[in-house]
Amino acid sequence: MTQDDRSGSRRDFLRQSLAALGTASMARATGAASLAWLLSSGADAADTSPPGVITRARRELIMFHGQSNAVGTGGNPALTLEQIYANVTFNGGVRPGTDPAAMTSFIPLVESNTGHGTGGEVGTNACADGLVDYTAARTGVPFTAQFSQYSAFTSAEGGRPIGYFASFLADTNLSGYQGWKNSQVRLQAMVALMRAEAATTGGTIGWLATTWQQGEADSTGGSETRASYKSKLTALERAHWLKLCQVLIPEQAWRPLWLVAQVCSHNSYGSGSLAFCNPFIALAQRDACLASATMRMVNPQYLFDYFDESAQGQPMLHLTNESHRWQGRYFARAIQQLVTDRQAGVPMRNPALDMLAAIVTGPRTIYVLFNVPDGVLTLDTSWVSPTRNHGLDLRDASNAVVPVSTTDNNLIAAINVVAGDMLRLTLKVPLPAAATKLTLGWGDPAEPASIAGRTGGPRSNIRDSAGDTDAYTASDGAQRPMHNYALVGDVALTRV
Repeated sequence: MTQDDRSGSRRDFLRQSLAALGTASMARATGAASLAWLLSSGADAADTSPPGVITRARRELIMFHGQSNAVGTGGNPALTLEQIYANVTFNGGVRPGTDPAAMTSFIPLVESNTGHGTGGEVGTNACADGLVDYTAARTGVPFTAQFSQYSAFTSAEGGRPIGYFASFLADTNLSGYQGWKNSQVRLQAMVALMRAEAATTGGTIGWLATTWQQGEADSTGGSETRASYKSKLTALERAHWLKLCQVLIPEQAWRPLWLVAQVCSHNSYGSGSLAFCNPFIALAQRDACLASATMRMVNPQYLFDYFDESAQGQPMLHLTNESHRWQGRYFARAIQQLVTDRQAGVPMRNPALDMLAAIVTGPRTIYVLFNVPDGVLTLDTSWVSPTRNHGLDLRDASNAVVPVSTTDNNLIAAINVVAGDMLRLTLKVPLPAAATKLTLGWGDPAEPASIAGRTGGPRSNIRDSAGDTDAYTASDGAQRPMHNYALVGDVALTRV
């Protein structure tokens, strides 16, 4: 089945649902963008206006940001010790802290076990070098002929909530909380080095992308809600554009990319935690990106291996060195895809596998529609270990799982792939009126809370088939498919 055939079939199915449900109800259920797409007959309709056409620069910045997973915690020892292209970082490495002596010149972009923070692999090299590789593979332009080269570092700080990095002040006030100020220092130093290089070579500079890995700290207490975190993440991205990019690089007319790796360790703090089987930060990250013309989700981090810190009495929160490196490669692919969209002047695609709608067509039947970045939907337990209903559950308005009875808490009898972008759920009994939403990747309370990642904890076995033609080469030479796994998410049930 071709992509056009899949799209046509999907539209036909949902148009029938639309006729039964009514336009206003479908708009509320699927969102205006989905409704516009339904009523179209060609390519996917735009959701928002594109945030400026990217004009490439000779030296472009990729900044990693967030908390511990963005600084390489759990990543010892560093794996990527050689720079094969022309990408650079600070003389003090990718983790310069706020030490002026660590930010005086460029060195080749490699990972290291030194610098401020815990040391180890961050993924900056895998991201920048991966972007070179993807550009070559997908445009046919070899490295030697590519116009842009990259500088990268991390501005992350471990264990910090989102507010620590923020500047919740008037647009004319460039200050902020301590994490904002620290990042400002690093950015000023990096841009100064990029300008000095450009003055020597006659080149140009730009801020291409920021990657965001954060949320663990905000899952532990009552300081944030789903709505407040979404609002703060949206404001943080906007502040970076207004108060950092436009101030430090005023010649740049287009807004940098902002890419989010979804936090998925929400059960690691234990069954007594507010976030246990309640991934409100992961959902807030998804909410912010769905509502944005500039931010995009890239992947859920449950697909990776996590570092076991139980001997230190710590919850499982941090990726392994190989996983940090692999995350960098996922960022690279998404950057290349989104740059392609922005250079073409079209709205950015959603590069992540994500639920779009759940439509109840009969007492025991629900069809689930996905945004599928590449290939077709696949149910796979070979990499991510099997989990209840492949990660799907039916819940009520208070987020509780809706049971069959007092002895059976699982309504779902079977899950089948029925189209390239659609699943069919068959229920054991007619759908109870209390069920209001379908959730994915929230976690199974029967599983140990101490485990995160692909072998346990909140996860899903739903992926696309992007990895059939795209593989990550691990540090040991093993080839790992670059499939897109489904985001942690929720969608309202639409009854027709």
